[in-house]
Amino acid sequence: MASSVTPSSPDLISALGSSWFGAGLPPEAVARLAGIAELRTVESGREVTREGEVTEALSIVLSGRVALRTLVPERGMVTILTVEPGDVVGWSAIVPPHRATSTAIAIEPVTLVELPGERLRALLRSDHALAASLYPRVLQVVNRRLTATRMQLLDLFAREEWGHTKGGSW
Repeated sequence: MASSVTPSSPDLISALGSSWFGAGLPPEAVARLAGIAELRTVESGREVTREGEVTEALSIVLSGRVALRTLVPERGMVTILTVEPGDVVGWSAIVPPHRATSTAIAIEPVTLVELPGERLRALLRSDHALAASLYPRVLQVVNRRLTATRMQLLDLFAREEWGHTKGGSW
């Protein structure tokens, strides 16, 4: 089986609250999020999201690791960074047009707390205090992803430049 989903339970409040993402949120926000959350397991090698496709959920990694990969012309799929427990996959679920900016692949068995995109967006529209708590955390995630992407690009260009000026190859 590629993945499985179980309904929300009181344990989700504890799981969310102990993650990097949830630890920065007020207890009321964690409880509200747990109310729409589902637990999902993903086998190693399976996709969580695919670049360019609609992102169905914002997910917090509880265990395992997820590689974020993007397609680079003439290079193929390049891993931008590896998401560790406590961090987020699928932030695009709450940012229009809700399309994944990278492909997320489980590189070992992964357990996620999933917040379904449509339900999460509705909750954020109706609960401004929750939105005010959640969006800064999501922006921290986006900032880290942009920084990682920038570092990958600098590395890529440095390798190209080195290859052209030194006659070397990697």
